[in-house]
Order: sequence, then C-alpha cells, then structure tokens
Amino acid sequence: MRTKFIVFLLSTLFVLSGTAAAHKCGMAFAYQNRKNAAANPKGFAAKRITIARAQQSCDADAYYDTVLTRETEHFQIFYTLDEGPHATIPEFIDSLAVALEDAFHFHTVTMGMRIPMGIDTTSHYQKPVKKGLYPIEVADIDFLRDPYNTLGSDYCHGCYGITFPDPSANGDHNKSGIIIDNDFHYVPKYSSREGSLVKDGKVCNYPLASEVQYNRAHGYSYADNWDKAIRVTAFHELYHAVQLRYTHLFEHWSHWIEASATANEEIGVPDVNDYFFYIPYFFNSMNEFPLYLVDTIAYGDYGESILYLYLYKHVDKHFDKEIWENFAKTPNISFEENLEKVLNKRNLSADSVFHDFATRLTLSGENANTVDKKLWVWDDQPNWESPRIRSANSNYSDSKEDYYYGKETSASNKFVPDTSLYSFRYYAGGEPDLENYRGRASVLLFNGNKTEIRRIANTGTIDSINRETFLADSILWVFSRFANPKSIPEVIKDSTLRAFPVPWRGSGMLCFTPLPDTKKFIEIRTGRGELVLREPYTKTTHCISEERIKEKMKPGVYRFRAGASGKLEKFLVVY
Repeated sequence: MRTKFIVFLLSTLFVLSGTAAAHKCGMAFAYQNRKNAAANPKGFAAKRITIARAQQSCDADAYYDTVLTRETEHFQIFYTLDEGPHATIPEFIDSLAVALEDAFHFHTVTMGMRIPMGIDTTSHYQKPVKKGLYPIEVADIDFLRDPYNTLGSDYCHGCYGITFPDPSANGDHNKSGIIIDNDFHYVPKYSSREGSLVKDGKVCNYPLASEVQYNRAHGYSYADNWDKAIRVTAFHELYHAVQLRYTHLFEHWSHWIEASATANEEIGVPDVNDYFFYIPYFFNSMNEFPLYLVDTIAYGDYGESILYLYLYKHVDKHFDKEIWENFAKTPNISFEENLEKVLNKRNLSADSVFHDFATRLTLSGENANTVDKKLWVWDDQPNWESPRIRSANSNYSDSKEDYYYGKETSASNKFVPDTSLYSFRYYAGGEPDLENYRGRASVLLFNGNKTEIRRIANTGTIDSINRETFLADSILWVFSRFANPKSIPEVIKDSTLRAFPVPWRGSGMLCFTPLPDTKKFIEIRTGRGELVLREPYTKTTHCISEERIKEKMKPGVYRFRAGASGKLEKFLVVY
C-alpha cells in the first residue's frame, strides 16, 4: 500500500489530467475562473466569444423538447427525458428528490443553518421557479446554456454539480441555483469527440461526455451507481447554497468553503466515502504550506474536510454554524481567526486543539489499530491513507526516499523542527533541537501493535522520551503552531544540569545540558572521583559520540560537571 501511495503522489498530484482533473465541485472551479478573468479580462472576453461561436451549431433549446418538473416540499427539479446530452431517467429524479430533502433537513433542522433561497428563473432551461421552492436543474454540466455565468468557463471537465449565486445584473448572493450533472459522465480535456441529434432537419452537434466519474474509495462507477453520487452531491451542493446565505462566496473566498461542504457529505452520507480521494492531497499540501494555503495544491481544501470531521466529533457538532455566522458579520475574517474565536468561546485553546488534531492524524491507516478508537479523528481513519512523514535526517529534500508513510525507524540525530504559523510537521526518528522552538510538540512511541502518545511539556519530558526510545520500535515527532506567535507557549527549559539518555545503553550519543556559557568544558569522573575526560563544548547542549563513550567509559556510575569545580551530577552507563 505504501509503495502504491508514493507512486500515486508522484504521478497524479502535479499532473491534473484525465481522471485526476475530474472529481470536483463546480463552486471552486467557478471561483478560480472568475479570479483568472479579473486578472486578464481581455483574454477572458476573447475566449468566451471563440468558444460560444464554436458551440452555436444550434440554439440551446434545440437539444431538448420538453422540460419536466418534479416538486417536493422544498424543491422544484427541472429535467428532460428527451434524447440528447441532457437526458436523464425518472429513477434518477426519484433518487435526487429524496436526497435533496434529506440534505435540507440535515443542514437546516439538525444543524440549524439558514434556509437556502432560490433564484426566480432557472439558468439552463430558463424556466420560472415556483415561489417558495428552491430550483434544481439536471443537465450535462459540460454543455450548459450560459456556462460563463455559472461555471465561469466553457467546460468543467468532471464536476458533479455547481451551486451559483444569482447571475442577474443586480443579483443577491443570498439567492442561488444548483445544477446536478445528469449522468456523471464528463467531457475529458482536449477531447474532440462529438455527439449529434437532428432538430427540425438540422444536425446539432455537442461535445460528448465520454469519461466516467468513479468512487475511488470503493472502486465503482458513479455512472452505474448514480444513486450514491446523487446523495453526496446533494449534501455538498446544498451546503454551498446554505453558505451563500451568510456571505458572497466569490467575493470572500475561503479554503473552508469546500472543506466544510465535503465534510457535510460524509456526515450525511457516511457509506459512500467519496472524501477518501482528497485526503492524500491534504497531507501533501500541509507538508509544504500552512493551513491558509491548503488549496495551493489541487484538492487540498477538499481534503481539509477531515479537520471539520475532527471538530464535529471532538469539539462541538454545531461549531460550523458559528463559523458562518462570524463570516456573515465579518466577511473578510480569515478562517484561522474565525476558528480561534469559536474555540475561545468554549474556553478551548486553538493551539492545543490544532495540535491534538495533527497528532491524531498520524494514526491514519494501519497505525489506527494500535490505539483505542476513541483517539481516532473519525471512524473511517483506519481506511485513510497514511500521512506523508519526513525523515529526521532528510534535510528537507523533496526526494521520495526522504518520506515515509507509516512507522519507520530513523538513525538518532539532531534536527530543527520546521513549523510556520498554522502548520504542522511530522518527523520520523531523530532528536529535535528545541532551543529556539515555539509551538506545541508531541511524540508517538511505537512498540509492536501498541502506540503511546506523549505530550512534550518541558525538557524533563524530552529526557524521559529519550530514555524510552531505546525500548521503542520507532518514534514519530509531531510539531504544530496555530496561535498568534506572541502567545505561542515556549517549550519550558529545565535549568538542572543533567545527562541524557540515562541510563546510556550502548548506542547513540550521550548528551549533557543545559551547559553554562561561562564554562568551556565538562569534566567526567568515575564514581571514586578519577578523571575520565575533559570535553570542550560550544553550545548549551553537548553530545559525545557512541565510539568515544565506549573508548573512554566502561559500564558503571559516573559523575560530571561544567568546568573544573562545582557539584558533580550522576549518570549511569550500561552496555
């Protein structure tokens, strides 16, 4: 599994083509297109005219004859059964009607979120919407009447659905519409394949949606199992409609938009596990970027859904309602500041909560079964990919040999933890240099089929851990920072002069700390006071190599001090 995962990262994370480019929501796609258009309006306008002309072999109305509607308590569904690119089947609509009402009840009743408000006229079929109902259109998302007012582009190349704010000239962001793909096929990039139909004696061509959407967790086709795709898409897209009741998403974009929508589809439809696909992208993104840049790597924000799941299970099921109420009051607030407010209201430290999340994530995959399940982020965690973990001696290389996907033993060596604000990092093996570190820290000790998690509160904890690593199969360090740098707690330094690890058991280095800068060397003497060696030092922590220890010291009790006078501290050598 790990080898397969490494190949997956190298071959698909950075080449978004074919299947990898699909599997997405139209909301984030539309936002990015609008962002690109704002940066290059002339290029956007020229592209729009060119593509619009290429698609005008027939008017949009020519690709269907009859538009049918299905009304439920809260929705009006528009669809066609006519042969052509937008055709669906009655069973599809039956399933969609049930899924929409389930999602509506969960979002607005169970979670207490605001009720979605629909636009007055549908975008694709151009039909009036019955007052009080929310419009849902079922159509081929890669062949819409006006893709630039919904998707911001011509093709989506693999969107399940799209939620869009009112596209009218003076549109209200509170009002929105949803289009669900009619068969979960899509037009692949760079494809020139076409379908056609005859309307009033004229041949009408359209791009052929020939590629199938797949569920990566369980390996089935959504074209065949469209009922499962409908359920996750209904929960996801309707949550975007809920979000639009709080703020204009395109004007105040946040990585939390897709993260929270993806999490809600998992909570509402836990058997489909569509979100599994995105988790490796989140791990990969967090290995390189802080949380607020999680969407720098495609799908990273979708994978961030596991942070929502953690907060939902371990903090408060209704926390996200407050997140969006805060966005409504202060649209430009960052998600990180917003979350800190929500947690502070519950007398919780955002720094501690974020670190707990980062620590529990290390248990993803096979490591989950080495601890009590109450420590899992989510019940699916044993089935997630393991996180990408840096070897302590990697020197921050990008080589795949420097990363591991589970428990690995690394040679003992010093390293400086690399964490910026709103980040977490994992290191396999080694010994952290915490002299200038600010943040939270933990270590996982792996022994057979058991894992112990130890929080690092002070230097005494480090000393204890250093002793225990001799008995552990392997170790994994976790470092994180979330709070404002001024309030990040420093790892407390113990001023007691000491040796570690104690006892020294015959492998690795023997270290002495904290050494005063007023002295230049340490003395090591036998239990009877005989001088064994004088060791010069230049830093507050000094370590002696395994070879030198065995050359100078036999097993027994020894004493040391900084300089030639003062109290001698005891340590034990056993090998």
